Amino acid sequence: MKDVSSEIQMFGCTEEQLAAIVKRQCFPGMELMFAAGILSDAQEAMSGEYGEPDVETARQFINRAKHIMFSLMKDEREAE
Repeated sequence: MKDVSSEIQMFGCTEEQLAAIVKRQCFPGMELMFAAGILSDAQEAMSGEYGEPDVETARQFINRAKHIMFSLMKDEREAE
């Protein structure tokens, strides 16, 4: 059984919600660029350019990007 609360703590959403976000906002084949955009969001959150630096949100953005990249690598390995 999945621990939804740990997913929310890690990503700021569930894995299922993250997959839906990627599907809704990302063109097929552009997932890596989408992950890079999320990393840019993390940099912005850490910079405090628009207020206080938000390390927790930045951490969640980084975890989202890593999850997307690792999912892509897993899909590639399974396709071989």
